[in-house]
Amino acid sequence: MGRCDNQVQHDRLLNENSQYISEKGKAPSCSLSSSWLKTFLIFFTAIMMGIAMAFIGLGIYLSLTRNPILPVLLGETAYVNTYLLICIGILLIVVCVFGFVAISKNEIKHLKWFCAATAAVVYYKLAYGWNTDALISKLHNEYHLADAVAARAVDDLQKQFRCCGARDYRDWYGTGFEITSKITSNRTSTIPSIVPNSCCIGPHAECGKIIHPSNIYYKGCMSAVTDELNSNLFIICVVLLGLAVVEVS
Repeated sequence: MGRCDNQVQHDRLLNENSQYISEKGKAPSCSLSSSWLKTFLIFFTAIMMGIAMAFIGLGIYLSLTRNPILPVLLGETAYVNTYLLICIGILLIVVCVFGFVAISKNEIKHLKWFCAATAAVVYYKLAYGWNTDALISKLHNEYHLADAVAARAVDDLQKQFRCCGARDYRDWYGTGFEITSKITSNRTSTIPSIVPNSCCIGPHAECGKIIHPSNIYYKGCMSAVTDELNSNLFIICVVLLGLAVVEVS
């Protein structure tokens, strides 16, 4: 009887050893056991978390500082985009949490949630293009109309941010404003023959007829607005970081 028990125990040990050897010999290509791979994934997730917080901060900032010019020029999408930024930021944070859990537990299947994060980051560039097209449409179709609310909004925008056009000053080429000015322009060039006086650096009479970098702003308003928002967001992040350091210490 004892001999049979020893034989059974011996067979069981052999099976366990064979299983251990087979598992040890498997290729680690689909695991997160490599330290460098974990480090890379943690670094990537941390970057995505920072982007998520930036989206939320920018959305909250735009919601609190509502500029009355933007909805006139860009339509209701100007405010819809701010709410979408907040929602996308929250979604990214959830995705990053899944990422940290997947890395800590070596679960590859949860990392597919990062596909949603990639799509969310792309939204920022798409929203920029949509708003630029909306502003160009206002320049072409409404600025030259008498007593147009859009015309006053465009002038206020260009004066406030020291810019000209949506992408740059050349957006005024072929607009209703240029056509109604009845100034002969070179049709082989994309440089407008005239721009509104709100594009001018100095308050000179008919300065919009002199298309020169010393006379008018060449930078587009969408870039100017984006730069202003980014600088304000940077200041907010620095202040929050300082408060966090003081709180921890």
